[in-house]
Amino acid sequence: MTKKILLGMVLAVLLGVVVIQAQAPPPSGIKRNILVKDDVAPMPAMTAYVVETELPPGAASGWHVHAGHDFDYVRSGEAIVEIEGKPAQTLKPGMGIHIEPNVPHNVHNDSKTEPFRISTVYLIEQGKPIATPVPAPAKK
Repeated sequence: MTKKILLGMVLAVLLGVVVIQAQAPPPSGIKRNILVKDDVAPMPAMTAYVVETELPPGAASGWHVHAGHDFDYVRSGEAIVEIEGKPAQTLKPGMGIHIEPNVPHNVHNDSKTEPFRISTVYLIEQGKPIATPVPAPAKK
């Protein structure tokens, strides 16, 4: 068997276990709140990252893309996310969002006092950077 086929089989089994566990009722006393659930297209070999990010008051991420899926959970503060082709959205604590691969986006924290904190799971194509800066899209 080739390495890719074996890796694919292992990932399929692991994903099957995760799906089964995610659908099973949690043990007593544990609460689950699904924040983001989105189908993902077939993917090449990926690297997973779990990242905590803090955007200081008045700061912006700058327009950028990810070579993979970006799943975010807002922990504290508020920020505006601009995603190319969509209206701007205010992100607040407890919200989740999924940004598709290679879609330009920018996050800015307009607060003068509060940092914006998110936890992110990235599934990025192996060998590619987590983020790549891009020019801001033309205003329509």
